Amino acid sequence: MTTKVLHDDEQIRKPALRISHIVYGREKNGSRVTYLVDPKGGGEQRDVAEEVILKRWRKRVFPGYSFHGDRLYPHCWKAISMVLGNAPSASWMTLSVESINEMREAASESLGHLRHSLPAPSTMYALIQVCGFERLRLIFERHLQTTDGDPFGTPDLFLFATDRSGRQVMGRFVEVKKPEEPFQKTQKPEIEFLQSLGLHARVLRLIERDAMQPAMKNV
Repeated sequence: MTTKVLHDDEQIRKPALRISHIVYGREKNGSRVTYLVDPKGGGEQRDVAEEVILKRWRKRVFPGYSFHGDRLYPHCWKAISMVLGNAPSASWMTLSVESINEMREAASESLGHLRHSLPAPSTMYALIQVCGFERLRLIFERHLQTTDGDPFGTPDLFLFATDRSGRQVMGRFVEVKKPEEPFQKTQKPEIEFLQSLGLHARVLRLIERDAMQPAMKNV
């Protein structure tokens, strides 16, 4: 499978998420930077960049759909493999949220520190349904070949929507970047890899504003 090359940031700012990437009220406490969650800079609720985007996505409103998502941590694919098995199989496509939760509980003790890297059962179910068997096989093949840190730049978020029938749609892998935050050397190649599989993967770079500056359109 050929991986397409990303020449500039414009190519990795798609597809549109239809949420604001404008943030207000930057505060820094040590190495931790937080922003106001409200897209217009109102209220007092604050969080780190990834959680701000996740919460804004979950608040999206569109007739017939509800919006969901989760953080993806560096070892999430390894953690998922310890619950569902090292090699994806066609049987994964028939798993329910309930059965995934049961498998998660059964594997709880063996997960150890990887427990914190495991997405919620509903997110695992959505990953399976959005990616499908063949693409999951290639993702697992890529990510389980080494255990050395996070060699493939796992994106920060997996965002998805559910339609009235309960079907998972609009799956998005999103790497969130603060205004001047550099890319790690593995992050763009991982976005390229996911895009080469036909999955929607992108970078969302925040723009900081103060309360007196006008907001910009959603991205």
